[in-house]
Amino acid sequence: MTVVMVLLIMALVRVWNRRGPARAQPFTGPIAAILLVAVSGLTPAAAGLTLSGWAYALGAALLTAGGYGIALRIPAARRALAARDFLDPVRRALAGVPFSTVIFEEVAFRGVLWGLIYSGHGAVWATVVTAVLFGLWHLPDTREVAFTTFAGVLLSVLRLAGGGLLAPFVLHWTANGLGILASAWARRSVSTESGGPDKS
Repeated sequence: MTVVMVLLIMALVRVWNRRGPARAQPFTGPIAAILLVAVSGLTPAAAGLTLSGWAYALGAALLTAGGYGIALRIPAARRALAARDFLDPVRRALAGVPFSTVIFEEVAFRGVLWGLIYSGHGAVWATVVTAVLFGLWHLPDTREVAFTTFAGVLLSVLRLAGGGLLAPFVLHWTANGLGILASAWARRSVSTESGGPDKS
């Protein structure tokens, strides 16, 4: 019954984020995350709300940053990043991504749902179920489902290895937030190379 309640809250948040005002999302995510933990009955530690796993978090951040750094030096990859355009990329990367997306998704999938399934069925089932649901969460963009399902597995592995949400949170934020900043930098770079105006 608890899992059903958690899934219902997640579904309501999904609908609200799709149809509600965008300016509400930075508040919706953290508030809904707190509600999920309260409804779950899990202790903060069981929900992954610890500071353990900092070494995994640091490694994830460095690998992601290094990956974007390499991509920005490859012309084809730089052009692909430049094709993405974000309004106010710095604010979106530093505030929008963590508060509107990462906090809620990590607490919901790798925190509460993972913790509830883990307590009854173990790590493998917790990882598989939450990864599949995380992939489906990104519908209707079917192109993202396979990628985000794989990402869900990786984030769950980090949650298990690190003992909490710190490492998956950092990887999730750096993948999205640094991606936005890298795209903004690539747009300026490509614009400069082509002699056109800066459109970022």
